[in-house]
Amino acid sequence: MFKVLETDMTELNIAVKNTEEIYQQFGYSSINENTISKDFEEYILGCVKNYPLEEKVKIVIHIRKKDEKELDSLDDHIHKHFCNKLADIELSLKQQFKEWKINMTIGILFLVLCLVLVQVLEAFQHINFMKIIKEGLIIIGWVALWEPVTFILFSWRNLRRDRLYYKKLCSIPISVVEY
Repeated sequence: MFKVLETDMTELNIAVKNTEEIYQQFGYSSINENTISKDFEEYILGCVKNYPLEEKVKIVIHIRKKDEKELDSLDDHIHKHFCNKLADIELSLKQQFKEWKINMTIGILFLVLCLVLVQVLEAFQHINFMKIIKEGLIIIGWVALWEPVTFILFSWRNLRRDRLYYKKLCSIPISVVEY
C-alpha cells in the first residue's frame, strides 16, 4: 500500500473497483454533481496523517477504467473536495475562536460574581451551612471556565493540525491508474 519512491516522495496506493467507491452519489446524472464519500475522505486523510506534514506524499488511485473523462477529472474532484473541507475548517476555527472569547468572558464574569458572593457570605460564616455554600460557589465559578480553558489548551491545536493536512491535500499529487 505504501511505497517510498526514489524522489523521496512516499506513494500511497489506493485500489478501488469503480468510482462509486470514491463518490457519494445522490442520484445525479453528472459526475460533477457528486461529492467524495465520507469513507474515502477519512481513508485518505488517515493515510496522509501517518506522515509528517513536511513529508512529500503522492496518492496513486488504482481503478478499473470506466469513463476516460471521469478518470481525467478525478484528481480535480478530490482536490476540490479537500479545498472545500479546508474552507469549512477555517470557518469553524474562526467561529470557535469567537465563541471561545464569549465563553471566556462569561466564565470570568461568573467567577468574579461567585467570588464576590463568597465575600458577602463571609458575614454569615458562623452558620455551618454557609461554608458549604461558599465552597460550592468557588467550585462552580471555576467550573464555568472549564470549556474555554480546555479549548485554549487543547482543542484548537487539533483543528489547526487538521487544517494543515487538508491544505496539503488540496494540492497533493494524485495519479489515476487503471488496472
